[in-house]
Amino acid sequence: MNYHIYMNNNKNLIKKIELLSPVGSFEGLRCAVYNGADAVYLGLDNFNARGNIENFTMDNLKDATTFAHLFGVKVYLTLNTLVKDEEFESVIDYVKNALKSRVDAFIVQDIGLIYYLRQHFPNIELHASTQMGLNNLEGVNALKDLGFSRVVLARETPLAEIKRIKENSSIDIEYFVQGALCVSFSGNCYLCSLLAGASGNRGKCKQFCRLPFSASIGDEYRQGYLLSTKDFCLLPKLKQLLDAGVTSLKIEGRARRPAYIAVATGTYRKALDNGFKYNDDILKLKKVYNRGNFTLGYFTSDKIIYPYIQNHMGIEIGKVIDFSKGKKFNIITIKSNYDIKKGDVIKFIKNQKEVGVISAIDIKKDKDIYKLSTTSVIPYPCQANLIVDSHLESDFLNNKRYIDVDVTLSLSAGEKAKVTMSAKNVEASFTSNFIAEEAKTLPITYEDCKSQFNKMGDYFRLKNFVADLGNVFLTKAQLNGLRRDGIELLKEKLIENYEKTNKIQEKSQFFDKKWQIVDKKQLAGDMIVFDDFDKVELSQDKIFIYAPSLYGDNIKALYQEYKDQNIFISLPIMASEGEIEKIKNILEYCQNWGVVANNYWALELKDRDKTIIGSSLNVFNSYAIKYYADRGYKNIILSIEEHSNIKNSGVNLYEYASFYPEYMYFRHCAFIEHFNSSCDKCKFNNNLVYNLNGEEFVIKRQKIISCQFVLKAKKRVTKVSQENVNKIYEM
Repeated sequence: MNYHIYMNNNKNLIKKIELLSPVGSFEGLRCAVYNGADAVYLGLDNFNARGNIENFTMDNLKDATTFAHLFGVKVYLTLNTLVKDEEFESVIDYVKNALKSRVDAFIVQDIGLIYYLRQHFPNIELHASTQMGLNNLEGVNALKDLGFSRVVLARETPLAEIKRIKENSSIDIEYFVQGALCVSFSGNCYLCSLLAGASGNRGKCKQFCRLPFSASIGDEYRQGYLLSTKDFCLLPKLKQLLDAGVTSLKIEGRARRPAYIAVATGTYRKALDNGFKYNDDILKLKKVYNRGNFTLGYFTSDKIIYPYIQNHMGIEIGKVIDFSKGKKFNIITIKSNYDIKKGDVIKFIKNQKEVGVISAIDIKKDKDIYKLSTTSVIPYPCQANLIVDSHLESDFLNNKRYIDVDVTLSLSAGEKAKVTMSAKNVEASFTSNFIAEEAKTLPITYEDCKSQFNKMGDYFRLKNFVADLGNVFLTKAQLNGLRRDGIELLKEKLIENYEKTNKIQEKSQFFDKKWQIVDKKQLAGDMIVFDDFDKVELSQDKIFIYAPSLYGDNIKALYQEYKDQNIFISLPIMASEGEIEKIKNILEYCQNWGVVANNYWALELKDRDKTIIGSSLNVFNSYAIKYYADRGYKNIILSIEEHSNIKNSGVNLYEYASFYPEYMYFRHCAFIEHFNSSCDKCKFNNNLVYNLNGEEFVIKRQKIISCQFVLKAKKRVTKVSQENVNKIYEM
């Protein structure tokens, strides 16, 4: 399968477009390759953000890369978690073994690990994970020295910002187009970590966001899956994404069934190869996995939360019009214009709640009336939704991808047989280990030879067959041996041709082994965070971090009164081009104040001595500290998650002890989603409270030009609090 070549609106050829599919098992890998993936991404049994699935191992990684490379499909390994100091030896062993297995690139999050890998393996290909939260040009430029060849942008990155990155940098852009949509900004969700010690940044997310919440503002009350997002589907936006400069279209779903991988990959392959036409293909995607009837994510003002059902809901196909109990089996009567088939799975929904699921096995049909036997009890009337289309899935699961082979066979009596096989501009030639005998009665025929060479196995398919046959006799066993030897040799040469020489160029150790474990300073001691000047007593002997709700002229007015104080403005995680310009204007005015950088885009706004590395940058190990120290930063707030016994590199380290945790960062507006608000008639106030089985949270707003929000603890906690884990969620 060739990559899709796309000409943008200015008729300038952009790079080949890559369709990138998720893989959680070898079966999933086959589904991705056979349905048209150009590349796949997968994880091992550790150090990847999907630690709760089957994954691959070092024992079968080479088999996976060999299979993929045979078809010209790239393999990217996810090492996209935060890494503790004591784990570095293990993760580097993973990297070395993966390089030997010919992995094409590594998707990484941890800045310390990235720094280590770039120093030790200068020729390694690194992709910046979406967990790094890169969402604008400034963030991409801040990491230029780490030599990323590709960035996986945050899902919250707007189209205009994608275009700006492409026009002002040479980096490849990867963007998610299908699958689950995290409600929190990737890399900065700490809900499961701080409530259950199960960090999403460590591949242990328990998906508390998919649990039922309640929310209230005064007398207004809402209940349901209030943080559970719809799945997103950008099939209608492919052309816009490519015009903006995206070069890799990424499907989410390593934890999902192989059938999902097959259908999603095949559907996007078809759209790319057929001028972005998709007709009823969105319906196919909904059949294989549909949470919330899909959203275009942050490309429109559509709501992204679906508060009623938090799992696969398929498509509506009819209504249950009758239900009768029997001695052994019950009968469900469905009125439907859809052709229900044996093997289909149907979910029943009443009052927007799931009330049952059955597999269709015993079916009786009379026009549009279906009677299904089941042992389940289904309340009626209710809605019938198809969640597994057995024929659709079978069609995609049975897709195969073959390599066409041309074969030339030459046979002469008294000489060794000569065979040449060629495929994809690669040629394999050899001679047999036997001498062909002259035929005494019936010589071998062209049809005899072609028949045996036609049996090429799972991956190859005979295209052209040319034979120069003398008066010779060969047994079927000899012909089969020639075919097998030729296929093995061709296979080796195809893989060899794909896998360019990539020797591990490991440099000597460059980190200081004399590091000592040091005490960390505590925030609220030497460094104080506040959001209201009236609530804090300023002094010169401490660092004060101002976390405003609004970023505008109000800050300039405050600066006039407090310009001589040791104040640093805490900057938001997300920012557009216009918002960055507005912040630059504020900082130019507030010359004496510094900043707290909570995302990479903010690293270059002030001098190093006026920039504090914020906790949202997830400094988790000594190697991350060294990265920032080597660049002249003097103050670092460590990750709020449970990290290593950090070693110092001559900087001031701070950590949270007792604090009000910021659990999640949102681009969506809860007031619009749940309380009928709008931007022109905004209902925002500071009294919105979320509740998860007794654990209370508040929503705080951060506004530059547009709004972003923070889900914050209502009460002060001690790191790490696990008092309510069993009450909230039991695995």
